[in-house]
Amino acid sequence: MNVLACERLSRWYGDVIAVNDLTVEVEPGITGVLGPNGAGKTSLLRMATGLVRPSAGTIRVLGEDPWDNPALAARVGYVPEGDAPWRDLSGLQCATLAARLSGLAPGRAEEAAREKLARVGLSSAMDRRVEAYSRGMRQKLKFALALAHDPELLILDEPLLGTDPPTRRDLVQLIKGLAAEGKSVLVSTHVLPDVEAMTQRILLVNHGRLMAYGEVAKIRDLLERYPRTVRLATPSPRPVGAALWGWESVLSVAAEEGAVVVRTRDPQRFYEDLQRMLLERQDLAVMSVTSPDETIEAVFRYLVEA
Repeated sequence: MNVLACERLSRWYGDVIAVNDLTVEVEPGITGVLGPNGAGKTSLLRMATGLVRPSAGTIRVLGEDPWDNPALAARVGYVPEGDAPWRDLSGLQCATLAARLSGLAPGRAEEAAREKLARVGLSSAMDRRVEAYSRGMRQKLKFALALAHDPELLILDEPLLGTDPPTRRDLVQLIKGLAAEGKSVLVSTHVLPDVEAMTQRILLVNHGRLMAYGEVAKIRDLLERYPRTVRLATPSPRPVGAALWGWESVLSVAAEEGAVVVRTRDPQRFYEDLQRMLLERQDLAVMSVTSPDETIEAVFRYLVEA
């Protein structure tokens, strides 16, 4: 079953179009929802949680319409972009209340709250008032609230915003751990390295429209208009660069300290030619071959600027 399925989905607010005729099917697992500010990411996630109704088209989450659907809401956990709620309560009271609102019985609700607070690393602070928590602790608390009822799907809107590096690392590991347990995650963030730390599958929107969906490497392969940059780490840049010069698959060659940088429009042929050359030329050493153009940041830049 698809985690999310949209068919010609649109949402507008007066004259402002937030989501524009979007059609996509998102598979289980972790998917990074990317786009510039104002691209429509938050509106899409709010429609997926049932907080906002579509203006046109359809949206299905775990096969169901999320609007006015309490049964589906019990299967979904949501971490919104804003601050943690109920700041005059303790962390335990907040998590217990969230569990109760999700349908858990009183006794089970507190037990679940303690479990989830422990999982996010807040056991020692569960009896403190939320207003005394740091920003990172409040972000972790939001995760505990979203996980209290053990949902199948987590929808995370900028969950790492404003967190320090240790908290960001902890939350990224938490998200990856949840996916390893079989849960699916839709995560929106403007920090592209954070997405790369979690997944290579992205859903990119811009001006409310779908720009791309899928694995980053496959999306990059479709961007034929942009030459691929390949970096060869080598202790002898000049001899390696000279050996590559004149290949039909090579547009340009530049030697720098400890590396040769190549631009190619035919990466498959270039990699085949490179492998053949290295087998024939034992005097040329290449320590590693990487492509900075295959990162999420590079794909994001090409698609948004297109």
